[in-house]
Amino acid sequence: MLRDAFLPTSFDHSRSPVFRAVEHPGVRYSSARWSPEPLGRLVAALREGGEALWQIPAEDLVAAWGDTVATFLRQGSLERRALDPPLAKLCGLSREGLRAGLEAVLGGVRREPAAALFARAGPAPAASAGTGPVLVVLASNLPGLAVQPLLPALAAGRPVLLKSSSSEPLFAPAFLSALVRREPRLAAAVAAATWEGGDEELEAPVLAGVGTVLAYGGKEALDDLERRAPGKVIGYGPKISLAAIGADVEPRQAAEGLARDIALFDQRGCLSIAAVYTAGDGEILGQAIAEELLGLARRMPPGPSPARQALVAVQHLRLEAEMRGFWHSSLAPREGTVVVDPNPELRLSPGLRTVRVHPLADLSRLPGLLWRWKGRLQGAALAGEAAWALEPELRELGISRFAPPGELQSPDASWHNGGIDTLAALAALTSPSPPSPDR
Repeated sequence: MLRDAFLPTSFDHSRSPVFRAVEHPGVRYSSARWSPEPLGRLVAALREGGEALWQIPAEDLVAAWGDTVATFLRQGSLERRALDPPLAKLCGLSREGLRAGLEAVLGGVRREPAAALFARAGPAPAASAGTGPVLVVLASNLPGLAVQPLLPALAAGRPVLLKSSSSEPLFAPAFLSALVRREPRLAAAVAAATWEGGDEELEAPVLAGVGTVLAYGGKEALDDLERRAPGKVIGYGPKISLAAIGADVEPRQAAEGLARDIALFDQRGCLSIAAVYTAGDGEILGQAIAEELLGLARRMPPGPSPARQALVAVQHLRLEAEMRGFWHSSLAPREGTVVVDPNPELRLSPGLRTVRVHPLADLSRLPGLLWRWKGRLQGAALAGEAAWALEPELRELGISRFAPPGELQSPDASWHNGGIDTLAALAALTSPSPPSPDR
């Protein structure tokens, strides 16, 4: 039975939390019940186990990492056969949607980009020896997200505790278990656990004992963590992504990639496209995107149960387009929605593979239109010379990821998520943590 935790070998298993079988949206797994004292011991065990991590040659770590990622990319592997059915249910994705999502996330951390990241990191600094473990607070919107912060933490020579969301607690411990089987010397330096976030009493020993917190979540949750762990938090908050298409770009050529960047993860990621700006004919591009979304709905169906709130919002958007005389697609709501909106204002998508296409004859106006979103923009899919000419100005607005349509949601390990160089940030936060609680 799958577990929602992976515990380091240095942890006192005789005093471990109790594991009980639980069932969550039709998925049965073994879940640990945590209290402050064992969580404090878990962090202390990782601090001690970190010494083993510093002694593992980088080439050995990269080899184990690359083999583990390759295994999780193989749909027929033992790990994937065990993990895919429950993971698809927990994430609310179709089997094909989960496969495409994992390929996008894991593809960017294969052996070659991982080796490049380790080479850039160099030997772990001596200061790391006195630094507490890295706590990674994961979100639940994307499957497999744990690998993105885990890789730079290991490259920096830091022991890691992955805290999974209670709505998706299985990928992180499964990945760590497979990684440790390939590199047993990691067994004392990595852990995964799941508990309800925001409980101050429960999390106090964790936040006191770790040296850095890499956290994904909303502004309120990130602000709360910074209040309780001042100076330790590197936050990855919610952001929005878009596309810009030049007039010289053939619409159908762009539409294929745009549809993928809209549909992947059922449009839940920070790199999911919410709006497309085009200097060409908006209706022609909108029709081409709708046709591609229809094809994707058949090859990569959306998840089985869209949230009622999202469905109502999509229906409202469609009704508004109808009332205002805007062109909009005739797809079923679960297949996707395309609206050609002459108002160039950037707005959030309600989800369910919904996108607004904004005709903009002069793409050079786009940075000015996006100014009020500065700091809340994540990625831009660009096609055509005029669109790529915008990259410097868009970067000044905080966009950290640029790619052709279809590649936006497949960054590699060199991407600075949200403009944050995680390796550099981990190196900067190397102040020794306070003494660990008595175990």
